[in-house]
Amino acid sequence: GDSIKGIQMASRLNQHGWKLEMKDLFQHPTIEELTQYVERAEGKQADQGPVEGEVILTPIQRWFFEKNFTNKHHWNQSVMLHAKKGFDPERLEKTLQALIEHHDALRMVYREENGDIVQAYQPISESKVSFEIVDLYGSDEEMLRSQIKILANKLQSSLDLQNGPLLKAEQYRTEAGDHLLIAVHHLVVDGVSWRILLEDFASGYMQAEKEESLVFPQKTNSFKDWAEELAAFSQSAHLLQQAEYWSQIAAEQVSPLPKDCETEQRIVKDTSSVLCELTEEDTKHLLTDVHQPYGTEINDILLSALGLTMKEWTKGAKIGINLEGHGREDIIPNVNISRTVGWFTAQYPVVLDISDADASAVIKTVKENLRRIPDKGVGYGILRYFTETAETKGFTPEISFNYLGQFDSEVKTDFFEPSAFDMGRQVSGESEALYALSFSGMIRNGRFVLSCSYNEKEFERATVEEQMERFKENLLMLIRHCTEKEDKEFTPSDFSAEDLEMDEMGDIFDMLEENLK
Repeated sequence: GDSIKGIQMASRLNQHGWKLEMKDLFQHPTIEELTQYVERAEGKQADQGPVEGEVILTPIQRWFFEKNFTNKHHWNQSVMLHAKKGFDPERLEKTLQALIEHHDALRMVYREENGDIVQAYQPISESKVSFEIVDLYGSDEEMLRSQIKILANKLQSSLDLQNGPLLKAEQYRTEAGDHLLIAVHHLVVDGVSWRILLEDFASGYMQAEKEESLVFPQKTNSFKDWAEELAAFSQSAHLLQQAEYWSQIAAEQVSPLPKDCETEQRIVKDTSSVLCELTEEDTKHLLTDVHQPYGTEINDILLSALGLTMKEWTKGAKIGINLEGHGREDIIPNVNISRTVGWFTAQYPVVLDISDADASAVIKTVKENLRRIPDKGVGYGILRYFTETAETKGFTPEISFNYLGQFDSEVKTDFFEPSAFDMGRQVSGESEALYALSFSGMIRNGRFVLSCSYNEKEFERATVEEQMERFKENLLMLIRHCTEKEDKEFTPSDFSAEDLEMDEMGDIFDMLEENLK
């Protein structure tokens, strides 16, 4: 149920001239079943030259500029890597420069013209990597932590949307190896992009070590191609039919969160976070056998646990959540973005109906709730920002949830691993925080970790810690329920009849059982 892993599989198949639809991968999860669905990739190959010119802003980018964040230049995603044997600065710079030249979105800049934002690629000739080396030899552990934090904060706040570059890197040299901070503005990168960049960074650096020419896998369609195709898709009958679904969601009355205090404005510097994590054994169950009884994906189980937790806390059955997906859905034929760097994220509101507290009923209801979302939510932003549909305005949940997938293999290789040092504040402390509670989950070091960000002026830490403890209890309860359940239960989305309801399906199975007796 990890669709980001699915994208990586599709990308690697594509490099060998084959294609695979995501829906086929999830419906036929063994190699034997899947072979008949893998087809020869047809259609023309993406242009391998540098992409130039202006680019239409996509829905998520329009959302970003609409929010008019305080200090919009400082709104990044970043990684900090540690190499015990150190990095060679010359090879490092060569690799980073090659990444900027190969992945066109990293050359993007943004200027304002007559009140509009214009997104455009800088020419390669004007796109030199911003890379600094800082020697920190002779510092003890405590001093190192302090120095790196100061340097990292300075780097994070130095990106410039108008002039670029939107990727900056710094190498911190120490006796115990080197630390490399890479910060990229969120406008040009997302979680899937980071997997692509880290994979290419690792292979590029190894090629540089062998003094070979740096060659990356072939490009897929550009971010510019995708933006243009989305604009055309926004006028399609397929998309416009979804407006009614989103108007129904917008009309839902959801349960408000019981806050400890009220605040007029949520600011990033007032946020704190609470973590909870599972053991390696429970994580393994969550990623594998938990999904056998109900044919679920990981988000079905995580959101079932979150829905139960919020129901217990708010005492209401309707839970509103802003869900984030990778946004790279198969909605446009013959456009392949499996190896394209850019910000593709889809955000959309979901209302979970947790009327029944029974584990089986909750899982099935949440699964069906999520399966009913058209095109996995990617249409919501397109309707809102391209067609400006009234039905998509006015409903912003207080909770956001994002499952980022597994990052272990990308940030842990033979020559680097995640750094333990602080990589600085990725978003300006003066920026607006949008949600009362922001949940973000990932698999790290073989364990599922959930982080919950909250505003200290709205919630006591003990309140959030209590909810995180409840979430963990609910998640473990669901894992136990699923691993102990021996029979498989189907739900309407497992069949092709789109208007089949859960109770009708139950009647069909009861009838079949009677006839078989």
